[in-house]
Amino acid sequence: MSEAFAPQHFVGPMGSEFWRIAVPPDIVPVLAERVDWNRFGRRVMIDAAGGVIGWMNPSGTHEDYADAADKTVERAARLLGKTAKAKRGTRWKRPDDPKNTGLEPDASFYVGVNAERWLAARRQGGAEAAALFEAANPPDLVAEIEVTHFDGDKPGRYAALGVREMWLVSWKSLDRAVEVEILDLRTPDGPRSVAESLALPGLGAATLPEAFELAINVRYEELEELLTATLALAPQDSGQSTDF
Repeated sequence: MSEAFAPQHFVGPMGSEFWRIAVPPDIVPVLAERVDWNRFGRRVMIDAAGGVIGWMNPSGTHEDYADAADKTVERAARLLGKTAKAKRGTRWKRPDDPKNTGLEPDASFYVGVNAERWLAARRQGGAEAAALFEAANPPDLVAEIEVTHFDGDKPGRYAALGVREMWLVSWKSLDRAVEVEILDLRTPDGPRSVAESLALPGLGAATLPEAFELAINVRYEELEELLTATLALAPQDSGQSTDF
């Protein structure tokens, strides 16, 4: 890779390695088609409009929290009588974006109606039908683990894809305390921090750090108890329709 495209590089607080390069937007489609960026990193972001290509190699701790997000979402959805389908690091893009571009979150999910529609497509038409559904329907929820200074523009990028909700999971390196922020990506003034999940009503940001730790330590019975208690305290459904 030439010096003109020399990447920025740093190690995150959980030990993951991050890289990013800025290139002229008009050559992004060529780079996306001719280079397999997943050879460089496990998660890739290729922003055709912004001319940014980023990739990362997650640490074991990073992957523990991504897996914890899967476990937490799936159990919370079941307790709420919803279907959830984890799509982990699927690369998401808009239909008109160039081939092979898009964002690969650390965790992503269809929840509720979209999960049921995905399952119906997969059962009726196999993997090809599921892929077509994914091409036309962004996930309801994405999670980014080990938030860094590279992530400041990601809420806007996910909002542009049509994603409704984003979880930002950060880890303070001094005391290794996990913090989770939930963002509503569809507010008129841009992404806004909210107290609880939109896809999983009643599941608060304050509960998620404990839920993740229980999931990581395979204390699933306690995780179920925590989620049951938390969701039982949530206001009852008003009967209004939702996107989920």
